[in-house]
Amino acid sequence: MVQSRRSDLTPDEPPRHAPTRLLLAGVTLALATIAAVGVYTFTQIRDLRDRQTAISERNRKDSLQLLRIQNDLASLAVAMRDMADGAEPYPLPAWQPAFDRLRGDLTAAIALERTLAPPGREPAQQARLERTSEAYFANVDRMFELARAGQTAAAVGLIRGTLIGQQRALDGTISQFLIVNNRMQEEAAAANRGIYDRVAAEIMILVAVLLVVVGIAGVWIVVVNRRAFEAVRDVTAQLRTLSWHTLRLQEDVQRSVSRELHDDFGQILTAMGTLLGHARRRVPGDDPLTEQLDHVRTIAQETLDRIRAQSQWLHPGVLDDFGLEKALARCAEQFERQTGIRTTLEATGPIGDVRPEFAIHVYRVVQEALSNIGRHSGSSEARVQLACDGAALRLEVEDRGRGMAAGRARTVEGGLGLVSMRERAELMGGQLRLRQSPGGGLIVEMRVPRAVVTTTPEGVLT
Repeated sequence: MVQSRRSDLTPDEPPRHAPTRLLLAGVTLALATIAAVGVYTFTQIRDLRDRQTAISERNRKDSLQLLRIQNDLASLAVAMRDMADGAEPYPLPAWQPAFDRLRGDLTAAIALERTLAPPGREPAQQARLERTSEAYFANVDRMFELARAGQTAAAVGLIRGTLIGQQRALDGTISQFLIVNNRMQEEAAAANRGIYDRVAAEIMILVAVLLVVVGIAGVWIVVVNRRAFEAVRDVTAQLRTLSWHTLRLQEDVQRSVSRELHDDFGQILTAMGTLLGHARRRVPGDDPLTEQLDHVRTIAQETLDRIRAQSQWLHPGVLDDFGLEKALARCAEQFERQTGIRTTLEATGPIGDVRPEFAIHVYRVVQEALSNIGRHSGSSEARVQLACDGAALRLEVEDRGRGMAAGRARTVEGGLGLVSMRERAELMGGQLRLRQSPGGGLIVEMRVPRAVVTTTPEGVLT
């Protein structure tokens, strides 16, 4: 009996121990995992912050130098125009000190910009910019040599035939550099978002494995991420505000130049034409001087017309005097007269209540859209429809041309005009998109939800 009982037992089974070691190992592993993820997360966020700061600061400094170069090129363009047109009572050699000053500033800006250029820029592009600049100023030196030699006509021909084209090529290269800077800023933002998403996914996995312990760390990391997102949002709002102020500054400068052209030069040329008319009436009809007076008067009138057109392009004075609807009507009339494309304007709702700081941007969008129709659509008619419904504004510019054909789609989508229109729409808190019209053409559609309000949109300073 005793042997039978003992045979029912399991004397070979190993004794059971308390799970202290396993618990300690688990806690140690959990703490090590938490520490590793915490260190990793902290490092990623710190690197992200440093990367954002480095890229943004470098792009900002590079963009400032590019804008400095653009400003010098614009000053050179104005000077060359005045020299070629004889608008100033100075001989051509008298302009050389101004050109030397601008050359020094432009050369210094290009040299400084080279040190700030983004890594993604091709060395060939930088070299092309410098070669074009050197060739441009070599021709400038040649032009002044001709002027000092008394060959004024040859010097003016060099300005019109070569220097103006080279200046425009330089300006186009700088504009491309600015676009690349903006694209790199967007790529950096996308990479940063990817880092945020990856960190968030790893935190969620850790919370699923170590629910209790990692929960605390997860909450802390979420708070840190939220702060980082808020910082990015603040930076984005500041960049949008900067873009808004840049556009406003551009419009203010164009408005000032437009007024000076219209008021000062316009009055001078008008008075000149009047005096020439008086002189013409006092000269006998058979006098050879009458033909010369008529010719000079014609030149003065043509110059006056060009100045008025340039003044209107820089800033539509009718927008300030009569409002958005009248300005758009004038724009449509001028476009129809210049291109022969029949253009209609349909305006409904309280157009006069559109925010004044928005009105110029709506006008510029219409102006650019009509310009694209004239250049690319091949349409015989265009329609501009503007409607205000409550606080919202809806704009459609439609043509009956080739529509979104493959070649035109690439031209329109990749053009600077579309980028400018979209930027203006986004700065107003709206959206701009392209779509096919029922008639086979193209429709540029913009919607701004808060265009007729008295409060300032969030993130926009006025």
